[in-house]
Amino acid sequence: MNDFDMLAILLIILAGIITYSLRFGGLLVGNMLSKHKFIENLIKALPGTLLLSFIVPSIVSEGISGAISALAAGIIAKKTNNVLIALAAGMAIIILFRNFL
Repeated sequence: MNDFDMLAILLIILAGIITYSLRFGGLLVGNMLSKHKFIENLIKALPGTLLLSFIVPSIVSEGISGAISALAAGIIAKKTNNVLIALAAGMAIIILFRNFL
């Protein structure tokens, strides 16, 4: 093996050690922080916040049709408790706006 191969192997091992130490450190910090009520509530709210961070840019990029579609899908989901129907309705509104209006 030449010096380049040894350096590559060393870097791969080092990257693995750093990756798993970050994961282990995150678990330790998570266990310590979850004892606080504020942090626990923040962690519970994160999935919804992340979902919004993916959805809002799409709504904004569609413009008024995206806003109407999102509003209709939200109302339908709330009234029917069926996300699949809400998704289909929202997609139908976007399709109508894109193709006919």
